[in-house]
Amino acid sequence: MKTSLFLIGLSLSLPMALGAEHWSYEAHTGAKHWDKLHKDYAVCKAGKNQSPINIEHYYHAPDKENFVFNYHSTAPTSIDYAHHTFVAKFAHPKDSIIYRDHKYNLVNLHFHIPMEFAIHGKRQPLSMHLVHKDAQGRLLVVGIGFTIGQENPFLTPLLNAYTYKTPPKPLALEKLLPDTIHYYHFNGSLTTPPCTEGVTWFVLEETLSLSPQQFEGIKKIMHNKPNQRPLQKDYNRVIVKSSAIVREH
Repeated sequence: MKTSLFLIGLSLSLPMALGAEHWSYEAHTGAKHWDKLHKDYAVCKAGKNQSPINIEHYYHAPDKENFVFNYHSTAPTSIDYAHHTFVAKFAHPKDSIIYRDHKYNLVNLHFHIPMEFAIHGKRQPLSMHLVHKDAQGRLLVVGIGFTIGQENPFLTPLLNAYTYKTPPKPLALEKLLPDTIHYYHFNGSLTTPPCTEGVTWFVLEETLSLSPQQFEGIKKIMHNKPNQRPLQKDYNRVIVKSSAIVREH
């Protein structure tokens, strides 16, 4: 348990102690070779609960999981390009998710081009992962895809702060998601080395929108390089589809 928690903590420190250059999405340090790059990465190949996956079989269930978002308007502590992604970090305990009466604080949000998870074989051009951690270091991650269309006001402060090197302004986290969401819930792993398993995943069926200009801006920050791990075998893992009310009026 202590080893697993250490690896989870290590994966969240951006950049990692081992250095982002130790692995990549390309050539001899790409995803096919991660397990060979470091002994702590062996689970990237040997694991049976690896992420991302193609979500195509699941059980329907009513919302009995007590899945509650407690998001507010909060300024990130930092915004950067690190760990092969565009990332914003948070350190305020008021932004959290309650799952099964257990609190997970928001620690970062970051992006993947294209979307890593697939739903019935379909991916969006961009996705955001909202990473949460509890007091014991256990992770809960919410993933949501973006379609290219209307401008997304949530992304504007992020892009401006990075582009103009200004202090991050508050992000309207409480307005980020639709009032009601439908999600796929399962156990998985980190999608980057060390690929630690035991991560609680919620992948949303709903999508968000961003403008072509915003998409190009994020691509430019990420050096116009994809940062998507290939789909992993799901080994018939249990996936539950349900819904939740994000906020009530």
